[in-house]
Amino acid sequence: MKRLFYILNFSFLIFNWCACYTPRYVYSPAAHNVPVLVQEGDSKIAFNLSTNFTGDKTVNGQKQKNKGNGFDLQGAYAVTNNFAVQAAFIRRTETNNGDFVSNLDSSIINYKRNLTEFGIGYYKDLGNSRQAIFQVFAGVGFGKSGFKDRGKDRNNVFYNRFHQMNVTKVYVQPAFMIRSKKNFAAALSSRFSVIYFQKIKTDYTAIELDNYKLDSLGYPRLFWEPAMVNTFGFKKLPGLQFEFQMGLALLQSRRFVDYRSFNLSTGILFDLTKLLKVKTPASKN
Repeated sequence: MKRLFYILNFSFLIFNWCACYTPRYVYSPAAHNVPVLVQEGDSKIAFNLSTNFTGDKTVNGQKQKNKGNGFDLQGAYAVTNNFAVQAAFIRRTETNNGDFVSNLDSSIINYKRNLTEFGIGYYKDLGNSRQAIFQVFAGVGFGKSGFKDRGKDRNNVFYNRFHQMNVTKVYVQPAFMIRSKKNFAAALSSRFSVIYFQKIKTDYTAIELDNYKLDSLGYPRLFWEPAMVNTFGFKKLPGLQFEFQMGLALLQSRRFVDYRSFNLSTGILFDLTKLLKVKTPASKN
């Protein structure tokens, strides 16, 4: 029994020693592009500030950074009374670091990500009042993701590493929306994203790639990303609205990677048709 006790404790220590590492995040979710479209000519141009809503924390008297900020520039246009197109540009700048006290991994990792998306969609009024709307968009995105890693190894030797890759994203995004008096809309969106990592360049060693879960990025990853999206405006300012949304990213693939799991966005959006008072086909309400 004593021998078994020592083996279990030794295994536990080894596990914790191996598990104490700074995650290298390969994916960060974007804000959902859920336009309020009810008829041909409706449009959306939006600018959202986004964050992963995490912050610095102090461990053993040492500050550990963990932040991810950026913006989402979005657009959409209703080509007909049922079909629309959309586009978006996503930019993220992130930082996180490890445990400087134990020296198991004292890395500081700085990220830069960008992605450009294009999609087409279908939307339909679920009644005669245009207050309940279903929409679904599908599209593809292309961009780059990379980070620089600097710190000290377990022998107190300083090092620098980098990791860069192209990212391709294929997504399907159904959403159900409720409108109220043209000034408020609440939507439940459920996006499914398949992420492909390509043309990887890095100077990590094979052992480091294995330790940091970066050695199997040749396989695509599926994420389920539910979100709540709310927009509101004012009668005296037609075409101008504000947006607030919260979303999650949940890995559905069996092959694990480190990723950001939360996104919070807030911003302003314009419907140019209403803002410029362009005439559109008569609305039912």
